[in-house]
Amino acid sequence: MPKIVVISGSARPGNNTDKAMRIALEELDAGGAEVEVVRAGEWRFPLPGEEGTADDGERLREKVLEADGLLIATPEYHGSISSTLKLIIDNLGFPSTLEGKDIAILGVAMGPGADNALGHLRHILTHIGGKVLPVETSVGSVHKVFDERGVCTDADVEAGIRAVARALLDHLK
Repeated sequence: MPKIVVISGSARPGNNTDKAMRIALEELDAGGAEVEVVRAGEWRFPLPGEEGTADDGERLREKVLEADGLLIATPEYHGSISSTLKLIIDNLGFPSTLEGKDIAILGVAMGPGADNALGHLRHILTHIGGKVLPVETSVGSVHKVFDERGVCTDADVEAGIRAVARALLDHLK
C-alpha cells in the first residue's frame, strides 16, 4: 500500500482547489493508498527567517520523508502558484525533503486554465530535485464545473483529475 501525501495549496474555506482534490482523494482511496492530507489553512508555517511562531514544518518534513509519493494541487493566482503553497514548499527544508520524491500535480483556475501555475510548480519542484510525473491536469473555469455542493458536473474534468491520481498510483506500484 503506497503512502501518499496530498497537499492543497489554497487556504480559503470552501476553495475550488479542495473540490478538485476531493476527486483525486477518492481515486487514491480506491487504489488502496494510505493518504495524509495537508490543507494549507490547517497547518502553520513561518516565513523564512521568522522565529517564535507556530511551525508545522518539521511535522510535514517527517510526513514527506515517510511518503512514497505526493500529489500537489494548486490554484492559479495571478498567473502562478499561491504564496501559501510556495511557503509550504519552502518549509520542506534545504536540501528539500521533496528531493527524489515522485510527485503528481494538478491545478485549478477561474480563468481558462492553470497552465502557468502548473508550469511554475513543475519548475520549482524539479529545481529542488522532485520527480514530477508527466501526467497533469489543468481545470479552467473551475467555478463553472463544480456545483454548489462541490460536485463536479463535467465528466471530462473529473476524468482528468482521476487520471492524475491513477498515474501516481500506477507509477508507485
